[in-house]
Amino acid sequence: MTSLTLDQFRSLKYLPSLPEQIDNVLIATETSSSMDYSIVELIQYDPAMAMAVLKVANIPIYGYPGQISSLQQAAGLLGPGMIKNIILRTPILERFSGKTALSIDFLQLWIHSGIIAAISGGLGRLIGGMESDVSFTCGLIHDTGAIALSVYFPAAFSRAQDFADKNQVGLIEAEQQVLGFSHLEVAGEMMEAWGFPLQLSQVILQCAKPEKNNINSELSGIVALAKSLACEWGFPSGLKGVTSIEQDSLLGLLGISEKKLGQWEPELKKYAEFALDTMKIP
Repeated sequence: MTSLTLDQFRSLKYLPSLPEQIDNVLIATETSSSMDYSIVELIQYDPAMAMAVLKVANIPIYGYPGQISSLQQAAGLLGPGMIKNIILRTPILERFSGKTALSIDFLQLWIHSGIIAAISGGLGRLIGGMESDVSFTCGLIHDTGAIALSVYFPAAFSRAQDFADKNQVGLIEAEQQVLGFSHLEVAGEMMEAWGFPLQLSQVILQCAKPEKNNINSELSGIVALAKSLACEWGFPSGLKGVTSIEQDSLLGLLGISEKKLGQWEPELKKYAEFALDTMKIP
């Protein structure tokens, strides 16, 4: 087990984004005004930028500390001008790759996160009785702990992934063995330090093993089901480790039959395709 602790993640100020994403924003900002909400479309599938925007939106000065749970809420509160400034301060991932070997395929993880966001939002709308914007956001940021680990502590994260691969166990189990905590706990720690609503960290912490009696179990189940569908449709995260959640148990948790999911599948795939087109990642 390493000497790395969860407390070390509380001091992180940001997560970097892909250079392709930064380039898209720079091109857009050359022609967009400070009141052009199309800028929001460029970040709605970017987990690092979403975290940065949510962090600012939950600052007490804006009047809703710890209450902004979705990227869409944050955009409405801050406005496109402020969002543009936040995005332009987001560091580029390439700044980190020269220091040490990064331990994951970031392009693959970004696509995976965007697809899960789209499917999670779609499931939220189709199931009903919840804010689909929140389910979308939870899906988008569910793997941000893995981003933080890989960027700031790549050697430790590589050891955890190698353990998972060698022993054919889940990544979370491997992380617990090697690091003493999981990437989900890393995300939860960052969210608490950044003033996010408790709901978001609870969903992320539970999405690896959603249980019916847990708070926010439905949201956690949606993210887990979206992750299962994304992998099934050819958009895995690229992280090592076996996945142990059975889709049948998730359908039972959410009260969805296999037939109903089959009926929803074409619409959910359209959401995923739209996300892929919008991301503009080569």
